[in-house]
Amino acid sequence: MTVPSYIFLGFAAAVALAINVSSKAGWRRGVLFVANIAFFATFVRRPLEIVPFGALLAFGYAAMRLVQARKDRALFIVFVVAVAVAFCWLKRYSFVPAELFLPFPYVAVGMSYVFFRIVHLIVDAYQGTLTERLDPLTYVNYTLNFTCLVAGPIQFYGDYRRSEREDPPPLTGAAAVNGAIRMITGMFKVALASPALTALQTIAVTALAAPQDPPARAWWAALATAAFLVGLYLNFSGYTDFVIGTAVFLRIALPENFNQPFLSESFIDFWNRWHITLSTWVKTYIYSPVFLAMMRRVPAPRYQPLLGVAAYFVAFFFVGVWHGQTSEFVMLGVMLGVGVSANKLFQIEMTKRLGRARYRALCAQPLWRATSRALTFSWFAVAALFFWSTWSQLGRFGALLGPTGLAAYAVVLLAGSAVVLSAYAAFDRAIVGLRLDGTPFVLSPYYRAVCYTALAVVVFSFTVILNAPAAHVVYKAF
Repeated sequence: MTVPSYIFLGFAAAVALAINVSSKAGWRRGVLFVANIAFFATFVRRPLEIVPFGALLAFGYAAMRLVQARKDRALFIVFVVAVAVAFCWLKRYSFVPAELFLPFPYVAVGMSYVFFRIVHLIVDAYQGTLTERLDPLTYVNYTLNFTCLVAGPIQFYGDYRRSEREDPPPLTGAAAVNGAIRMITGMFKVALASPALTALQTIAVTALAAPQDPPARAWWAALATAAFLVGLYLNFSGYTDFVIGTAVFLRIALPENFNQPFLSESFIDFWNRWHITLSTWVKTYIYSPVFLAMMRRVPAPRYQPLLGVAAYFVAFFFVGVWHGQTSEFVMLGVMLGVGVSANKLFQIEMTKRLGRARYRALCAQPLWRATSRALTFSWFAVAALFFWSTWSQLGRFGALLGPTGLAAYAVVLLAGSAVVLSAYAAFDRAIVGLRLDGTPFVLSPYYRAVCYTALAVVVFSFTVILNAPAAHVVYKAF
């Protein structure tokens, strides 16, 4: 079943009607269990295809229960490593010998996000923060939650439990309106805006290969690079909007995953705004343990900032490698790790030289902010080349531009993003500042009624009347 789609919308509506028939937690859990299994089954063609995924789920459950019961460090390490190895094997990472792969197709949709949830449960069970004993039904509902199985967001168990069993958010009229708005916004981003940016990227890549002078090639290369990143954001954030809005009707509160990432003024802040649930998971389960382990081995306080820099690199190198199974994604990990760790090192050095007050004052300067936004966007956009290109394509890209063209490409990308993002920031401030009877205009019922009704008509016209294909979610592949 494609998410988002009208088939998924109908499925979710049926589940929402059923789940709100009774306020009893047992009823809600049962309905959600049936819905989760039914949704997962839409990706299965033959029973054999569910065996590897089912085995990973079963092993994760057994590992969590054993670690919770025994609190044995060696057992905990063995289970976490075993789950990670099984995940890499089932996801067919290139460093695993091909001879070891299973010789038949199997379901892998959502496996990455299930992996994060399983590791989270095992770690929390060992640390004692998971105090209750999860029964199999609750475990399946949490790990296979159909609203966020395909591409996240990654919800921690404590937050999920409050929605499913303890105190689910009420489905008021205001909540229903907000949920519908999120779904309309998400559908617009995924079905219309993101494909438009993808088409623009295709045009730019085609033009780049055509005979022309170096400045024109630099322009097309910068446009292709930026268009992919903006299109990726619209696609993934649109999917997130859609599932968060859907979950409202199920009385499940999913975490936010994006917060205007292109307004970020540092690469570290960018990861507080982009794929927020992934970066939160990575900081909790990779950055913090690595940092604490290094501090125990090098306890001198003067080295702690540098240890933090190193831990940042390790954590975000993992983020890049997680995205794919090939060497291109290893390079993506290097780019992300270098971006975050270099940013942290720069902050440390500037604070030493200027002091906190003067450094904060410098960061508040308009030119500094514009430059910081441009550097942040450009670095991630260039890193994302390894997300959508192969080494041969990147070699062709470099050969077409040449040394002079590459320098011009960097200048165009930086300067263009500085101008566009500064205009975007100014527009955002102006919109937020607009008020109607003391209320921000964008939150007024008049604006919301007109804007989102029109948006719904546009989305419906494009997707149904024009018979557009179901929207593609990029992060479904992970």
